[in-house]
Amino acid sequence: MYDERVIEKIRGIWKTFDLSLGIPEIDKQHLWLIGILADLEDKLESGTRSELEVTFTNALSKTLDYATEHFALEEKLLESIGYSKLGQHRLQHMRFITALRNRVRKSFEGDFENAVLDLLKNLKKWLFRHILSEDRQYVDAAMVHVDDKLTDWMQRHLHASNYADEIEKLYQTVLFSGKQEVSLEFKKLGEENLKLISDLWYRYKLKTGIAIVDIQHLWLLQLLVKTDKLYKQRLKQEIDAESLSVQLKEAIYETIEYIREHFNTEESIMHHFHYIGEKNHQKQHERFNILINDMIERSEKEELESLAILIQDLKDWLVSHIAIEDKKLFYFFRSRLSEVNEYVRNLNKEGKIHIWKDAVSIYKLLVDYEDITEDKRPKSLRRN
Repeated sequence: MYDERVIEKIRGIWKTFDLSLGIPEIDKQHLWLIGILADLEDKLESGTRSELEVTFTNALSKTLDYATEHFALEEKLLESIGYSKLGQHRLQHMRFITALRNRVRKSFEGDFENAVLDLLKNLKKWLFRHILSEDRQYVDAAMVHVDDKLTDWMQRHLHASNYADEIEKLYQTVLFSGKQEVSLEFKKLGEENLKLISDLWYRYKLKTGIAIVDIQHLWLLQLLVKTDKLYKQRLKQEIDAESLSVQLKEAIYETIEYIREHFNTEESIMHHFHYIGEKNHQKQHERFNILINDMIERSEKEELESLAILIQDLKDWLVSHIAIEDKKLFYFFRSRLSEVNEYVRNLNKEGKIHIWKDAVSIYKLLVDYEDITEDKRPKSLRRN
């Protein structure tokens, strides 16, 4: 069983991203995958090379076992309820198993840390894309058609697992134990804020694949969520109106300044690497500045109703811009991402951009494990 630190991490992921489908047998298996991921990440951050090798081998074995058991159970469930997208769902399962088996066959000699990071990346990708997107699509149909006979079969299938006792213990500990603490990173960033950010991030598929751009986008979403929350508090007069007005203005200015810094970062990258759509992208940034100036003016005048509309417009514009225009950046830069990251490291060293630690934390929780600012691997894994 995992130690308390890992349990708190698992609980934070489960609660923050609202991963429960309401089908206990499926939820238990999903939670088991989160446990593998959280434990592997914890060992990567704090363990020695030898400890990590053992954890990594166990994680691969458990993940393959998990995939076989879970997919058999889930596909039987979907077949029983006559799910129309079963073929597509099954194909995704097959691809995931194939990718894992290929990973097992590879030799990790001299490239062990990258193998661990790669597994973490694939597990996280599966966790958030498949569970939050694909699996949620069958929940309503399952709730209508699952009967006692099918539930009994799923329970027997789960009990037959070699990990049945561990799976059940983890499920009970995370969901029903008296202690319901989450790890510090979730407390600091705020479970509710992370949930709102992740909802926008995954619902609109905002990942561009360029680390610095994704980090800044997530931080902008965080600032917008904070600003929107302060506006609603101000509207309801939940705390001292004068004090809250000051906080709201500060939040608006912080958001605006960061938007400008983000635009400068994007434009610097585009210009340095001769992006073919640079001028058009820059024009869109200029048009957005009109919204920003209007926001400043209305916040000064405290026109709350107009300000609310502007905050929503700003969020809508940002989501639309990321989902359409910024993704074009990835297709242009995808063969040169290492060069882009190196360029960004230099910008950061020169103080031309700021990469906040909390922004990287959000990125690592939601997206990836690649840190573009410095080598975060354990010292025991770094090459001299």
